Amino acid sequence: KNPKVSALAYGTTHWHQLFTQRQLLALTTFSDLISEVRSQIIQDGADNDYADAVCTYLTLATGKNADYGSSFASWHISGEKIRNIFARQAISMMWDFAEVNLFSKSTGNWTAQINWIAKAVEHLPAESNPGKALQADASTTVHAKNGPIIVTDPPYYANISYADISDFFYVWLRHQLRDQYPELFAGILTPKEEEMIAAPRFEDPRQHFEQGLNKALELMRQRCTDDYPSSVFYAYKQQEEERGGQTSTGWETMLNALIDSGFQIIGTWPIRTELSNRANAMGTNSLATSVILVCRPRPEEAKSVTRQQFLDELADEMPDALDQLTREGHIAPTDLAQSAIGPGMEIYSKYSSVTYISGERFTVRDALVAINLEIQKYDQRETGDLDAESQFCVTWLKQHGFEEGEYGVAETLSKAKNIDVDDLAGTHEILTSENGKVQLHPIDYYHPTEHDPDLPIDDRGGDMTAWEACFRIAYHLDYGREDADDVRGAARVFNIKGSGTEMVERLARILYNYHDARGEAREAYPFNSIATRWNEVYAEANRLRTSRQDSLT
Repeated sequence: KNPKVSALAYGTTHWHQLFTQRQLLALTTFSDLISEVRSQIIQDGADNDYADAVCTYLTLATGKNADYGSSFASWHISGEKIRNIFARQAISMMWDFAEVNLFSKSTGNWTAQINWIAKAVEHLPAESNPGKALQADASTTVHAKNGPIIVTDPPYYANISYADISDFFYVWLRHQLRDQYPELFAGILTPKEEEMIAAPRFEDPRQHFEQGLNKALELMRQRCTDDYPSSVFYAYKQQEEERGGQTSTGWETMLNALIDSGFQIIGTWPIRTELSNRANAMGTNSLATSVILVCRPRPEEAKSVTRQQFLDELADEMPDALDQLTREGHIAPTDLAQSAIGPGMEIYSKYSSVTYISGERFTVRDALVAINLEIQKYDQRETGDLDAESQFCVTWLKQHGFEEGEYGVAETLSKAKNIDVDDLAGTHEILTSENGKVQLHPIDYYHPTEHDPDLPIDDRGGDMTAWEACFRIAYHLDYGREDADDVRGAARVFNIKGSGTEMVERLARILYNYHDARGEAREAYPFNSIATRWNEVYAEANRLRTSRQDSLT
């Protein structure tokens, strides 16, 4: 039973059961006609290679039709179209489905699949340096000679069952292409025994994965060029898993393998690689960023340092690295833990070992804990840069959430920050103060009608606090709110806030971390959106200001 093919749990045991009889008839008819097309091409005077190429592309189109023409295809609500079965890297159980008409002009039709492939072929380089694709076991084979430049996106432990879900397409492709490519389609299904994932079919899934990964990276370390670095793409969320009674992370496994194979990390590049409209990202805090680990072979003469020396160096260098990630790169809060691993592991991996005074090894897991502590310290320092009113709200939130608290406690806290509770309730309207109780306003309070978006300064007599601006912007960027105005509404608030807008993004990160730590993904989402869409909001705010100035002149 494969956890990534959840239909198996409901009695679907053969691939044809993923299709209705009508869908099977259409797909098999198209597949059978491809053989007739090949005969016609030969009859018209073309050679076998040309006929094989055309039929290969047509077969790929049939595979795309299977992806959309299945009884496990769903309805894309916002796009009002059919969503293919592989909206994510798994086959999820569907209780109802949308069915494509292959002869229509709607999403998933036959002509559209042909056109997509034709566009790709049109842009293929015909005369430039040709590429070559080879299938081999990465733990035993590196085809390139003379020091290749290695770029790899390794498997993510047990997250994706690559071979199992590939069979969905393989069974269609094999029917048409096994004569043209006998070496690729020799088996009835895809080969699985050498697959480098922690699949339940292996006796010891974790050991199988880690041994294979270590062997592959050791081989890359031996063969890679000295002139250019090797690059490892990784987009695995840093979350703990229970394995054999001990907690571990996908990052820990990957970093251990890299370091143990003799690599050091010399740089990290967080790159936005994931589409925001993919199925598991709609209205969620899923990762949008891959971290590219830039690696070189660690010098044989690399020295060893103590745990304290490592921690001191980490404390010195992490704040600047986090500033660069958040203030220049606008890395989303949900991606920050992954992105910040890089600068910390650059320090850790350049040494032959990091040890306690006792001589015991300071492990990769220990280093990840230390890196996350530096992120927490950074967040605490960020709070100190906020305006006093917002600092009060952050402290109150951590103590009381959005529930009521005693007025006396709030007054004591406000006096320490030289502000007044009545001003917070009256002038700034960020909380209520009634009957001896104080309560922060939740995000629902900040709907657009509570403030005139055309006023450049808060009409209540004071500058807008970072707290209020953050909640108003978050409201507009929160999906599903009918009265929100998305980026345009957020940009209007941005302009009302005026100076200190950078504090809004910093506060959004603090609020995201608060909700994320409490497991409140829905509440965390709009604050994550502030960071991920900050550049959009900034650009729209500039456009609105320019448009307003032009209209006044």
